[in-house]
Amino acid sequence: MTIFTYQIQTVIDIDACPADIWQVLVDFDSYPNWNPMLGKVQTRLETGAQVRMEVLRGESNPLKLSANITSLKDAEEVVWRGGNALVISGEHYFRIEKLDQQHCRLHHGEYFKGLLVPLLRPTLRKASALYEAMNSALKQRVDHLTIIT
Repeated sequence: MTIFTYQIQTVIDIDACPADIWQVLVDFDSYPNWNPMLGKVQTRLETGAQVRMEVLRGESNPLKLSANITSLKDAEEVVWRGGNALVISGEHYFRIEKLDQQHCRLHHGEYFKGLLVPLLRPTLRKASALYEAMNSALKQRVDHLTIIT
C-alpha cells in the first residue's frame, strides 16, 4: 500500500449455496428494495458491460458513478472498475467462497488508487460501514428467499 491507495475489505458468512447468493447479488433491479449501499444499478451481466450506479450516502444525494465489468464468473465473482486512474479509481468486487454445500463466505470490497486518495482517506474509512451494511442486508435477503423457496 502507498499513500495513493486505499483498500476496503469485508467478509460475511452466509448459510446458502453459491447459486442462491448469486441470484440475489446480480438481481440489480431489486437493489432499491433491500440494498442500503447501492440504490440503483443498471448493467448487462457480461464482461465489458457498463455499470451505472447510485451509491447511497444517508441524507446526502446519491453519488452517481459508472464503471465497467472487468471480471465475471457465474456464482463466484463480479468485479467492476471505474473512475480515472490518475485522479481516483475504484475496483469494486464481490467474491463468493464456497465453504461447503450450504455455507459460503462473501468477500466484498474495493481497491482505490489515485492522487485524491490521501484527501479522501477519512471518507473512505467511514465508507466501510456501507459495505458491512450491504453484506448484512444481502445475508438477510438470501435467508428470506431461501425460507420462501
